[in-house]
Amino acid sequence: MNRYLIIIPAFNEEANISQVLQGLMKLQLPSDILVIDDGSHDRTALLAGQNGAIVASHPCNLGYGAALQTGYQYAYAKGYRYLIQFDADGQHLPSSIPDLIKELEKGEADIVIGSRYLADMRYDPGLLKRTATGFFRWLIRRATRVSILDPTSGLRGIGVKVFGYYSVSKRFPADFPDANMLIQMILRGYTVKEIPAQMKERTAGTSMHAGLKPVKYMLKIMVSIGIVLLRHQLTKKVVNHE
Repeated sequence: MNRYLIIIPAFNEEANISQVLQGLMKLQLPSDILVIDDGSHDRTALLAGQNGAIVASHPCNLGYGAALQTGYQYAYAKGYRYLIQFDADGQHLPSSIPDLIKELEKGEADIVIGSRYLADMRYDPGLLKRTATGFFRWLIRRATRVSILDPTSGLRGIGVKVFGYYSVSKRFPADFPDANMLIQMILRGYTVKEIPAQMKERTAGTSMHAGLKPVKYMLKIMVSIGIVLLRHQLTKKVVNHE
């Protein structure tokens, strides 16, 4: 069995999933590929299987975070040493994965983030996305004293110590595990490193942040961050008391 598992959460991505998987297969990476079909209404699961991926299907749409946790649980149960999060929308480039693997193999970081802000940006993410990213950068630095340039990047390499912890039920946000999860990881003592990664615009399908969804996203992340910080403070008080 390979030491690496690439996990790809997917919801209604039939327009992109074949091309994404074919691009990954061409690299002949030392990894298996798991597509988590999060209750899609189209042929996402069928096409993923036809293109050589292992497929796990949710009976209904449970959310991006729930799909990721399914990947974490599968990786931990099957004994993988590392996993790599990769998006199904075609924005991530397969050529970034060897650099993630190289960095993980050094053993210096528990989480390696592929950062578009350390590379030459090939597209404009938009004002709202830039504003949210800047705000989350500031918030992470304020809460943890650690600087993360691309806290919303979905391209991540993660060691077993981390995904083993988050494979347990209720330890993972069901909707949007972004800045909230990074803050929790850092406060738990996990080390995070960023490396340059090129990304491109989605060319087909609908983003999970389309329409008014970014507003909902921001509100949920803020509530989740508040809960993370509160739990951390309560845990510190209990430890100090003991």
